[in-house]
Amino acid sequence: MVVDASSMQSGVMKGMVIALYFLPLIVAWLRGHHNKASIFLLNLFLGWTVIGWIVALIWSASAIKKRSPTLSGELPTSGAGKDGAYLELEKLAELRERGHLTAEEFEAEKAKVLNR
Repeated sequence: MVVDASSMQSGVMKGMVIALYFLPLIVAWLRGHHNKASIFLLNLFLGWTVIGWIVALIWSASAIKKRSPTLSGELPTSGAGKDGAYLELEKLAELRERGHLTAEEFEAEKAKVLNR
């Protein structure tokens, strides 16, 4: 079996060009960006315009939005001491006012904070 070196080189070059074209998607995927699908679509349809590719690359390298602990259902953990407990109680009260916690859940969490 004879392998043609020029066809192998052209296959490698094609792979490198495709990887370069989808570099914004690769960066977004590796960083765990929350807008991977949108970056992919922008890169796929407008990447050939160079401006679209640059925008997709900048977007993929932009700051990643962190989930707010109050939205994910977890209570934020504050520093130790009275100030930490006070801040946690304020956050619990805010969650109760927004309707994210019932009165019973608020009292249970308040007791946990105060018993530390």
